[in-house]
Amino acid sequence: MTQNKRRGQGAIARKPSKPPRDWRKLLRRATQALSGGVAVAVLIGGGHWVLQQDLAWEWRPMAVTSWEVDAVLVYEDRARLNAALETFRGRSLLTLAPNDVQQLIEQLPWIAEARVTKAWPDRLQLAVVEHEPVAHWNRDQVLNSDGEPLSRPVAEPDLAELSGPSVEAKRVMEQYLQFSRVFSGAGQRLIGVHMHRRGAWVLTLDGGIEVALGSSDMLDRTRRVVVLLNASGIETGSIEYIDARYSNGLAVGHRSASEPSV
Repeated sequence: MTQNKRRGQGAIARKPSKPPRDWRKLLRRATQALSGGVAVAVLIGGGHWVLQQDLAWEWRPMAVTSWEVDAVLVYEDRARLNAALETFRGRSLLTLAPNDVQQLIEQLPWIAEARVTKAWPDRLQLAVVEHEPVAHWNRDQVLNSDGEPLSRPVAEPDLAELSGPSVEAKRVMEQYLQFSRVFSGAGQRLIGVHMHRRGAWVLTLDGGIEVALGSSDMLDRTRRVVVLLNASGIETGSIEYIDARYSNGLAVGHRSASEPSV
């Protein structure tokens, strides 16, 4: 019994054996992992290629194909307007912001205001207001009603010729409008205003009469010229120039006379 006990104490217990590996399952998992990695690599590579392409096939539902302007343009070039709107051809109305169109159109020289609405499914509707031309400025520009120098419009009405320092455009226009109101009372049309750099003013009337006003008391001097032109017996057609720079009088030069009369 003792011997048997010793044999039992000296015996080493055997560990349970591991089940055999399922190589087919491992192979299937490895194949799935590899396929997934290849798919990810293909997606990444394909996405990189897509980002580098200019995709003509981009989906643009309800793309802009045309536009309408609610009025006939008089001063702005219609071809220039159409060229600006071509920027938005093919853009989707769903994502197009009307403000973007408005801002671009209002950058055109003779468009003062623009309002843009979407006309489903594929058109833009434009309501535009043009600047109003007031006078020519320094020969190569035209002033609008705000005194802003703009490029020459498509249609140019019969406008007065204004000139002066470039920074004085608005002031010259305002003086022109004031002078015009005064001379219209004498049946005279003002066709030219020039401001010298030192501030002196010279006017030109419709009959070709030049009026020198100087740089001070312009309105008062202008009224004195109007009184002269309205005086009975005055032949305005023979007057070449009027110098109103005197404090209490005028100098009048006649076309047929060699010396001016006071």
